Amino acid sequence: MDLRLHVVRHAEGIHNPKHDISILDPPLTPKGVQQSEMLSQMFPFSENVGLVITSPLTRTLQTSLIGFQQTLDEKYYPETSGGGQFNGAQLLMSPDIQAHSARPCDTGSDQAILRSEFPHLPWDELVFDPVFPAKEGLYAPDLEALVKRGRRFQRLLEKEFAALANTGRPDIVVVSHGGFMKHFISYERLAFNQAGWMSFSVQFDRDSRMTSMRI
Repeated sequence: MDLRLHVVRHAEGIHNPKHDISILDPPLTPKGVQQSEMLSQMFPFSENVGLVITSPLTRTLQTSLIGFQQTLDEKYYPETSGGGQFNGAQLLMSPDIQAHSARPCDTGSDQAILRSEFPHLPWDELVFDPVFPAKEGLYAPDLEALVKRGRRFQRLLEKEFAALANTGRPDIVVVSHGGFMKHFISYERLAFNQAGWMSFSVQFDRDSRMTSMRI
């Protein structure tokens, strides 16, 4: 059965305008917030999405929460914010889809900092490898580790698609980083604008390897 996957690049971070790679886990710029708000208005599949999976870096978390406020469940937002939807999509954070390099701009914040900045996210449901946010072990920036991360994430996607099969909201959104996306989805012209997306029809073989065709 064909499954629909929407792959989203994060909006503009404060490191992007001047390519300042020295900034640790940069947040969005005001322009990036506007890009995310536009994503929320323009994304056409909100009612079909049952799960948003995001990298646990600040700019991807912000892009997810702002860009999919029409999609995600209201429990991920402060009660007075007006964000989220009743009985909306679930949110999952996956360290496997964090940025690919070991530069400061591609390295996440300490978990305690992330919890304080995003207190409504399901941190207790997330099993981080103890090495996070260090870029070593499972999250090393070398090609072998990146390929393994991509394969682990494909297996996770297969599992999550199966869980959504009879829910009436079978689509999955993935919010990640341009430099990592090629390690879990194969498409010759894989290129994204900031806060841009591509939608794919995907299938899994017996070894949980994912193949994709752009919609």
